[in-house]
Amino acid sequence: MVFKHTPISNLLKKSFDFFRKDYERNEFTIDISRYVGFWAHPLYYLIWTAILPQPYESPLLRFASAITFIPLFFYKSYPSSFKPWINLYWYLWLTLTLPIVFTFLTLMNNLSGMWLVCETMMILVFIIFVPNYFLMTFLMVFGISVAYAGFVFSTGTHLVLTTEVIEYMLPIPMAILLALLFSYTTKRGAMAQEKNRALQSLAGSIAHEMRNPLGQIRHCLTSIKKLLPPFHTEQLTQSIKKASLNRLYQNVAHGQMAVKRGIQVIDMVLGEIREKPITTDSYTYLSASRITRKALDEYGYDSDSERNRIHFDTRESFIFHIDETLFLFVLFNLLKNALYYFRNHADSKIQIRLKTGTEYNYLLFRDTGPGIAKEDLPHIFDSFHTKGKQEGTGLGLAYCKRIMKAFGGNITCDSEKGKYTEFTLAFPVVSNNDLARHNNDVIANALPDFRGKRLLIVDDEPLYRMTLKKYLLPLEVALDEAANGFEAMVYAAENRYDLIIMDLNMPQMNGYETAERLRCGEAGAEAVTTPIIAHSTEPAYIAGAMSEKAGMQALLAKPCSQAELINALHEALMTGTHKSLKNNLIESSRVLLVDDSALNRKLLAMNLTDTGLKVALAENGAEGWNMLQTLEFDLLITDIRMPEMDGLELTRLLRTSKNHRLRRLPIIGLSGAEEEKETAKAVGMDEFRLKTENPDLLLASIEKLLSSSPFKQPIDCTLPPFNLAPSPESMGLSAADIEDLFKTFLDEFQDIETSMYKALAEQNIEYLRAQAHKLKGNAALFGAEPLRQTAETLEESCRSNQTDELEKQVTDLLIALSALSKHAF
Repeated sequence: MVFKHTPISNLLKKSFDFFRKDYERNEFTIDISRYVGFWAHPLYYLIWTAILPQPYESPLLRFASAITFIPLFFYKSYPSSFKPWINLYWYLWLTLTLPIVFTFLTLMNNLSGMWLVCETMMILVFIIFVPNYFLMTFLMVFGISVAYAGFVFSTGTHLVLTTEVIEYMLPIPMAILLALLFSYTTKRGAMAQEKNRALQSLAGSIAHEMRNPLGQIRHCLTSIKKLLPPFHTEQLTQSIKKASLNRLYQNVAHGQMAVKRGIQVIDMVLGEIREKPITTDSYTYLSASRITRKALDEYGYDSDSERNRIHFDTRESFIFHIDETLFLFVLFNLLKNALYYFRNHADSKIQIRLKTGTEYNYLLFRDTGPGIAKEDLPHIFDSFHTKGKQEGTGLGLAYCKRIMKAFGGNITCDSEKGKYTEFTLAFPVVSNNDLARHNNDVIANALPDFRGKRLLIVDDEPLYRMTLKKYLLPLEVALDEAANGFEAMVYAAENRYDLIIMDLNMPQMNGYETAERLRCGEAGAEAVTTPIIAHSTEPAYIAGAMSEKAGMQALLAKPCSQAELINALHEALMTGTHKSLKNNLIESSRVLLVDDSALNRKLLAMNLTDTGLKVALAENGAEGWNMLQTLEFDLLITDIRMPEMDGLELTRLLRTSKNHRLRRLPIIGLSGAEEEKETAKAVGMDEFRLKTENPDLLLASIEKLLSSSPFKQPIDCTLPPFNLAPSPESMGLSAADIEDLFKTFLDEFQDIETSMYKALAEQNIEYLRAQAHKLKGNAALFGAEPLRQTAETLEESCRSNQTDELEKQVTDLLIALSALSKHAF
């Protein structure tokens, strides 16, 4: 059961947690104190009364300290749940034994020199024994106050300070300072050791948690290898059975999911190292049954028999407000732990059940494995606690606890050794108002981008087409329906669509074949680049790779909520498809890729080259900077963290360069860490992409920047760059002479870019007009109509002193001249 938190209960819980954790620091001290704590005061009572008699002694206080220490003799015998109370009792005993007893006896002995020395030593010991400064100060003041009250009560008088007493007390502040300094250095050393231990454990956690996805990838590659047909050099093509092809796609999808989960695990563990808080920014409202089913489908089982040992009851499904990645981590951790212990329990099962409640809804995860011993049960959520797993780090369940707390719920465990273990995950109930508010926010966010767009819904189920239409109507879009792939092809040929929602399993022509035919241009050129969202009841591990291969941009589970549908469509609409990269942009676009990892450079360059881009490589920022000084590029893609010169410094140099083209060069930053994004944007990078993202997102950013680049504005493709055919007749020269003149013309203006931008910066309008006039005349000679038009536009602006568009006009002219210079004889 999960109790509702109140300010008082939260304060009590924090105090309880403090004393529980502080106990670990005090356990050794308590153990050592058993040898002196019990007999120290009785021994000194004998010394001060029989050997070195003092004016006053108190057997009551001396023996009270000894008697009250007796419970600490047996601290190891108490249940683990008593740890906070043992720690609290330890501090109360210290307060009685040191500040109260020593101060009272010092006062009763008229602050004699001997007792002032004892008081000073008491302060030193007390500061060392109580490392928390706030608690130490409170207990010290409390103890001294009780002792003084006892002194006044016993004598009926107040303390009178003499000059001699003050002189004896002068060393006390220095003793306090030294004790505090010693305590501080000891605490820093302990913190350093604890941090080192935590870092070692977290590093081990990365290795431990990565074993599962890496094992899955190895399994997938092995399966793919077995499914591939034998290689024969004399055969140009090889056939493969349909069943084997399906298995290939499934293994590819499994491998992709394993990589994704592995990256997520690394990000979360690194977040722990950096003490990054879990924020609600990524929370969304999801169906517990759908997300749990998705997790069970995507988990990397060692065999089908493992998968078949899991049973999921969804009769009481609910909506929860969570981060999907973090929830999957929790569920995967529970699955991994349970399946690990199943190795020696062949008949064990896992039962997952959803249960609704009034304040909290629950996910019950029960396995009939070996169970957990009663003495271990209170510790399973403690950091660094592990039992029975040699490779375990004890961080998994501790992080699960932290995640569930961040969700506003909790995770608890009940177990009986040899019978079962049951984890209860509690999630706050989502109100209808919160859900409605979320849906309205999603619609409002997407509406400006969807208004007026046209969408095609392809599904053989009329009821589901009706549901999707109801979901999408608030976006003010035009909707068409197709009941199968053939109808979809007809609609796509007759209309231009901004998005297509494609069911995968349909009679006559399924969604895979329909998407492939659309991408091949069978329904016209417009449909080739229309984003397609796959919509299916098939799990991602089956349909993911096949839908992507067919040319679809995303896979959405069926059924889904309105918010899930709109968010998926919105992302696809904004991302588009890299196949929409315009050929005239690709063929003339040069990209510089800077990365210190040779493997990353090679793989990314292969991906970019496949789209038609011309890619040059540099292994660090310094090399990239040198290449940019001598070669012309349309786009820079740079890693952010590199030796010698990183991507941030390279971007700063470019943004402050005197070269106009370099200063405005589009830049995409790449990193493995999301937190680098703000820094990348701050130094002037235009786009930021994670190395672990889908490559299509990087291609979408490339298309966006090239399409809007001042250096890559598309010219009128209906006009050829030039036409030399009429020139011999009109000029009375041979074709060879015309070609020689054309080469001379190009040589004359090969350095014009630098001079034009310099004149633009200096606002030398007359120079710009003169160069534009010269280019206009020469362009006419060679039939270079695009160049003549841009030169005439610039000349007219300079003549009329209309300078608002000069920068764009100069850029357009240089682009037209660059297109002309690419002619080869």
